[in-house]
Amino acid sequence: MKKLFQFLLCGLLALLFSCGEKDIRPGEDTTLFLRHKGANMPIWVKGNRASDKIVLFLHGGPGDCSMCYRYYLQDLEKDVMMAYWDQRVAGSSSGKVDPATLRYAQFGEDLELVVKLLRRQYPNARIYLLGHSFGVELAWQFLTTGTNQQQVAGAMMVNGMHSYYRWLYHVREWALREARRQNHTEAETYLLAHPVTPENTATIDWEGIYRWMYKLGGNPVSLYSDKKFVLDYAFDSPNTALAQFTHGKAYGYYGEVESRRFEKGPLLAGVRVPIGLFWGAKDGVVPLELSGETKALLTGTTVTSVTFHDSWHEPFVTETARFNAAVRDFVRGN
Repeated sequence: MKKLFQFLLCGLLALLFSCGEKDIRPGEDTTLFLRHKGANMPIWVKGNRASDKIVLFLHGGPGDCSMCYRYYLQDLEKDVMMAYWDQRVAGSSSGKVDPATLRYAQFGEDLELVVKLLRRQYPNARIYLLGHSFGVELAWQFLTTGTNQQQVAGAMMVNGMHSYYRWLYHVREWALREARRQNHTEAETYLLAHPVTPENTATIDWEGIYRWMYKLGGNPVSLYSDKKFVLDYAFDSPNTALAQFTHGKAYGYYGEVESRRFEKGPLLAGVRVPIGLFWGAKDGVVPLELSGETKALLTGTTVTSVTFHDSWHEPFVTETARFNAAVRDFVRGN
């Protein structure tokens, strides 16, 4: 009993400590729910209610969470409304979800409904997408479907792909360069034996290439090395570790089949809304070359490119102030 009391006391103190670190603009927060095809998906709207702009954060993963990253994005709430949405089988979403719905088309349909829900709740607001990693794939799915892009004022893409083949090609090239630079013979031998081509993307051992990329330093930043983030995640976020670390089991088909078919390159010429490409230059997970390729394909709109030279896959973690400033500049200018 004594140990239980000590544990609860420590938890309470940690909670108080984490709350004390916050500098959130006071205001009325709103929690909305999208209930669709078995999923109960929360959307937390926080920030400056006097603003006529909403930044809708599309988290990565798939199966990650939105509110856990509020720790890094919360300063934006002083200027705009931030909408944090947990996708199906992610974060704090719930319900009995058929794994067969974990497809790009369904994620895109979900996003369409989230945008409509926000537009109905805030009819005078302009909505901007802020996608990270898998969230970028979701944003391209949305923007290249029907007339969806007419529903938003712009979109910011953070270290995410437009094409599975081009993604894996550049991951392998990044890893091969690093293997040679580090004189890592084993890695170089493996990577030379596993070239990535349009013909083999459906069958190639992508995990082997991906593991070598990580071993060679493709994304050495750990969110959990930041004690304040851990406290915030544990005590000031609706997400639970138990849910977070079991989501991956549902995405077998996505990783082995669905993601390998992802190709939006030919459709990007039809995008008309302003696009921001925000990239961590050191990233091996989605290398910087993808940013240049994406920009070249966006021939029908204005593109703002921002490179974070001291960052890997999550520039909002390693260069938080500069990242938030880039988001502010994009929203103000569009």
